[in-house]
Amino acid sequence: VQTKDTWIPYGKYDAGELVRLMRSRRSCRNFSDKPVDRDVLEDLVRIGTTAPTGSNAQPWCFTILPDRRAVKMLGEETAQFLYHLNKLSEKPLARLYARLVLNDTLGRYHREYHASVSRILEHWVSGQRDRIFNNAPAAIIVSGRKDATSSPEDTIFASQNILLAAHAMGLGSCVIGFATAALNRTPKIQRLLGIPDSEKVHAVIALGRSREPYKRLAGRKKVPIRYYEGGGGAP
Repeated sequence: VQTKDTWIPYGKYDAGELVRLMRSRRSCRNFSDKPVDRDVLEDLVRIGTTAPTGSNAQPWCFTILPDRRAVKMLGEETAQFLYHLNKLSEKPLARLYARLVLNDTLGRYHREYHASVSRILEHWVSGQRDRIFNNAPAAIIVSGRKDATSSPEDTIFASQNILLAAHAMGLGSCVIGFATAALNRTPKIQRLLGIPDSEKVHAVIALGRSREPYKRLAGRKKVPIRYYEGGGGAP
């Protein structure tokens, strides 16, 4: 990516075009098999590091999966994680324990995700369709040092930069929550990818050329806005 190393003064950029870029970015769930150049993936990482961080700590780390083979490996590990999670959620005693001790997390998973995850796994095993990474030919894993105060926020800011830049560079993108959960709950997967235990993964971003010919901006629900103008409290 060619850019000028000069600061843009306040108010000297087209805010309307910036908002248009933000609204145009979509979560791609149908990638082509065209590979992504490593130079492009490295550019996206560098763009990610332009995000702000608490105390300028820059605690982020990036692991690039540069080809379909690497993505499929993480997809297989994610599928195994989901299979065991589904089996656990099918056990009434496990769900009862989770309801009493873990705020019903397993029960909610069973009610909200078990059926759809079962279909995802069926497609994965049969080779009918990759509904974990949507056939993405590349991915970037964004992690952060656990000892950094605002590591989760910092890495998410960097991830958003990557998502927007990918769209501007002609790539589709999608944050893969299932893969993030698998990495965080199965340390052996993280180690397999060379990510040390001192880091926590906060985002897995699938990347590639989109097959979908989007023609409209993404819609958004009306957001509630609150104001607090002071007063009303005890002196």
